[in-house]
Amino acid sequence: MNTTSSSANKPEKRRPVASAKQRLYTEILGRLKELSPYFTHKAIQTAINDAELGIKDEVLNVYLHQAVKQGIIHDAGRGWYSRLSEPVKLDLTLCSKLVKAVEKAFPLLDFTVWSTAQVQSYGHHLLGKFVGFVHTERDAMDSVAEGLRDGGWDVVVNPRGKAAKEFAIRSERTVVIRPRTTTQPSEGHHVTPEGLLVELFIDARALNLLDAGEYQRLLLNLANSQRLQMAALLDYAKERRPVGVELVELINAEYLQTSALVNTNTKP
Repeated sequence: MNTTSSSANKPEKRRPVASAKQRLYTEILGRLKELSPYFTHKAIQTAINDAELGIKDEVLNVYLHQAVKQGIIHDAGRGWYSRLSEPVKLDLTLCSKLVKAVEKAFPLLDFTVWSTAQVQSYGHHLLGKFVGFVHTERDAMDSVAEGLRDGGWDVVVNPRGKAAKEFAIRSERTVVIRPRTTTQPSEGHHVTPEGLLVELFIDARALNLLDAGEYQRLLLNLANSQRLQMAALLDYAKERRPVGVELVELINAEYLQTSALVNTNTKP
């Protein structure tokens, strides 16, 4: 018997063709996660079109919802996703003394706080001295300043122009009081990480706390290690125009380029 010819006549086994959903999870999302910690819904759609997967928008939304539930990707706010599973958690105890001081003097006051100390580890000691910030209603700023000074805090009220240029962190109890915007992201009396990054971007320049390159390094160290709510960050930055728009441009330049870099030319 000619076993060679009989085996040659056997049909070859073909590998099963990956489904569009499987390719989305492994090729598209896998590639996007390799390229960047953050990517957009639009970037995913663009990659799907380039790969000719033919996934309709309503089906894509279902697949992405399932991908988030399965931990394949993680929600980073409206229209944004991330490969980072752990959300940013700032040390609130670094502001606890300041919060208690304001609460004690003004128990009914609506205010928020943050400190440069909360992000100093992401700047790799770029911030040598730390300053706390209190945001509240304009009409209350002078009263809050007086109350804090009575408690031994070194307070500067809303420094602008010459006062901003002359600003210096004199001690570990230095506090700047600023007006609070109604859209500032906060949880209780604490500014969220997204809100803090916007406020720091503005005051890093106004009070000469960090130069542009140092701020960008701090931002990327933080954003690339733990998950930010990118949509909330961008929304608030847009609210704080004109300076905040520069932060939007910085973030877009860093993370929106992924849609142009995805290589999805591998077809089944």
